[in-house]
Amino acid sequence: MSEELNNTEVGVRSKEYKNYLNAVINEYNSNGRKTVLITCDTFFPTVDGVVMVMDNYAKRLSRHMNVMMLVPDFKGKVCLKGYPVIGVNSGYSEKLHNQVPLPLFDVRTRRYLKKLRIDIIHCHSPFTVSRVAMSLHRKRKIPLVNTFHSQYKQDFEKQAKAFVPLLMRYIMRCYNCSNEVWTMHSASRNTLIDYGYKGNILLFPNGTSLMPPVDYESERKNARKKYGVDDDTVLFVFVGRLVTQKNILFVADVLSELKAKGLKYSMLFAGDGPDREKLEKRLAENGLEKVAKLLGQLSQSELAELYAAADMFLFPSLYDVSSLVQVEAASRYTPTAFAEGSVTSCTVTDNVNGYIFPADVQKFADAVFQAVNDKQKLAEIGKNAYRDLYITWDEIVEKVYQRYMQLIEENERLNKKN
Repeated sequence: MSEELNNTEVGVRSKEYKNYLNAVINEYNSNGRKTVLITCDTFFPTVDGVVMVMDNYAKRLSRHMNVMMLVPDFKGKVCLKGYPVIGVNSGYSEKLHNQVPLPLFDVRTRRYLKKLRIDIIHCHSPFTVSRVAMSLHRKRKIPLVNTFHSQYKQDFEKQAKAFVPLLMRYIMRCYNCSNEVWTMHSASRNTLIDYGYKGNILLFPNGTSLMPPVDYESERKNARKKYGVDDDTVLFVFVGRLVTQKNILFVADVLSELKAKGLKYSMLFAGDGPDREKLEKRLAENGLEKVAKLLGQLSQSELAELYAAADMFLFPSLYDVSSLVQVEAASRYTPTAFAEGSVTSCTVTDNVNGYIFPADVQKFADAVFQAVNDKQKLAEIGKNAYRDLYITWDEIVEKVYQRYMQLIEENERLNKKN
C-alpha cells in the first residue's frame, strides 16, 4: 500500500489525498486480501474511547487484511494514523461537542466507496455514517457488524427529551440491520436488549496497548518523584474526556469532602474536553487548586507513568458502557473506584479487584477514605485488578479477525447458493 501520506493530516479535497486514496483502493482491489470498512460518526482529533477502540483495531487488523476507515473529516482535513481514511464531509456541533458527518451531501465519498471492494463492514456508531454502512450492506450483500459502545438513551434524554422515542427508533434500525452486534460485557448486553435489540450478541472486551512494567517498584518510585508525590501522600487519578457525563464534577466534590477529612492527597486529571473550564471552576470553588492539576492529553508512555504513580483511579461515570482506562489502570496494579449503578462497574467484584462505592458525594468520599487508609488491602486489590482485568489489544483483535473471517466465509457460501 502507498505509504506517502501515512501519519499525517491532509485536506480531503487536495489532489495528493485524492491520488493517495485512489492508489490505496486500486491496491486493495487487487492484492487478494479481504477488506474491512470501519465506520463511525467521530474520529481524530476528537479523542474518546470509541475512537481509541477503532484506532487499536485498525492498526492490528492491518497485519491481516485491508483496512479502510469511513469517518468524518474535521474542518476539511483527516488524520491518517497508518491506515487509509475516507473523510466524510462534516460540520462541528458545539452542543454535541463533536463532528457531525453529512454523507448524504458527499458525492466524493460515494465515488470512493463505489470503487472499493468491501468484504465486511464494522460500524461503531448508529448515526449518519451508519446509514452509508447499512446501504452498502443491503446493496452488496456484505456482512455488517455493529459495536454497541454508549448509553445513547441518556444522551437523548439530556439533549432532546421530546424526541427520545424517535431517536431510539432511528439508532435501533442500525443495530437491527446488522448480522450481529458486539459489546463489551453482560451489563452492556442487557442495556442493548432493553433498547429492543433481538439479534445475535457477542462479547468483545476493551483492551490496552500498555505492556506490564518490567520493574514496577522502580517505575512507581520514579513516577511519583516526577509528579512530586511523597510516600505519605495518596495520589488519585482520572483519565478520560473532560465532559460532565463522566461525573467529573462529582469527582471534584468528592475531593472537597476528602480535604475536609484531613486526608493528605494529590489529584491528577489526564485528558481534555469541552467541559474542562467547568471542572476548573468547580475545583477552584472547592479550594483545590493546590492539590488538583489538569495535565491535558498524555501519550501512552506518560499514561503508564501516571497509573504507576497512582494509588486509586476515580471513575464514577454513570454514562460509560465500558472504558479502556480501567484496563490501562490495571496494567499498573491501580484499582478503580466505580459508582454504584454504573454499567462499567460490572467488570469488577467489589473489594476484590476493584471498588464499587455509593453514587453519593459524601458516601463515596467516606468509602474512598476508608479504602486508601487500608494500604495492604489497597495493594492486594490492585494486584487482583491486573490478574482479572488486564488484556491486550493484540489478544482481542486476533479474535476479532477470526470472527470477521467466519462471517465473510459464511456470507460467501450463502451468496454462492443464491
